[in-house]
Amino acid sequence: MVARIETFPDVVVEQLVYLLEPNDLFQLSLTSKTLFSIYSNASVWRSKSLHDFGNLFHIYTLFTTSTGLELYPDIQEKFEKEPTDWCRYYLSKNASVNEQEEEKLMDEADSEYAAAQAQLKQFQNDGNAAILNEVAAKMIRILDVFPAHGGCYYILAFILFVLNQLEEAVILLQMGRSVDSSFEPIDELEEEIQRILKGYGGEEDEPPLLANDTTLSAPLTEALLEIFSNFDKDKDNALNNKELGNFIYETNGSHPPPPFLRQMGQRFGSNSQGWLTKDGFLAFYLEQTLDDPSETRSDLGVHGYDPHTLKKRMEE
Repeated sequence: MVARIETFPDVVVEQLVYLLEPNDLFQLSLTSKTLFSIYSNASVWRSKSLHDFGNLFHIYTLFTTSTGLELYPDIQEKFEKEPTDWCRYYLSKNASVNEQEEEKLMDEADSEYAAAQAQLKQFQNDGNAAILNEVAAKMIRILDVFPAHGGCYYILAFILFVLNQLEEAVILLQMGRSVDSSFEPIDELEEEIQRILKGYGGEEDEPPLLANDTTLSAPLTEALLEIFSNFDKDKDNALNNKELGNFIYETNGSHPPPPFLRQMGQRFGSNSQGWLTKDGFLAFYLEQTLDDPSETRSDLGVHGYDPHTLKKRMEE
């Protein structure tokens, strides 16, 4: 008995899409109406395009919607919308990649990647968000011609991590791992993100620290307001320099300089006298919790609260 290829399950026949070159697929499709129908399907060419060249359309949408960064017009034009003709897209993309020398392409990609790493260090020094936009654009351009560069996924995910878009960062890290499982920094960054996400939500049966990405949970807010009230001796809903200084000393064991106390109010919220308000106190803890939830739980422990239940410990 001779098995005919068109009698195989569609899913098996479709796997050939990933293995064959376009010309070979075209020749195969001419051997039967069934194969012609399968290999003329737009979804098949979409799958082959994303398999061979990566899903930069998804990366672009994920990155821009989560960060609010506006990447350069050429990138927006290429990746804001998926192609209407996936077969034509694949053929054009395949021709452009084949025309380039792979070794030269790798050298250029590695050079751009090294430059991006240096730019991220510059961002950590001066906090200029324009650097993130430039680095992200650079990484997407590299992936456009070298989709298996795991380092690009890592840097894009790191930018999301810096901007506290943790779930989205994990998605990019997983995409990067699928193209380069040997790139160890991907695992290291994901472990750090999972540690933070676990800190937000707590262990099983622990109340979370956050209600969402921008709001402290009700149990944590209640505990923080109780702590604030304990240090607000004059009950004016603000911590003057002495009160704030006492809070910081009891929390960290050191006396802050006066300029630091003024900056706290200016940055997070102050009254007309420049003193840290109740809302400013909560804003400070929101930022700290987003950055390192373990530090917030530690602070609660210092002030007599159980870091796991967020409840006041019973006095002995």
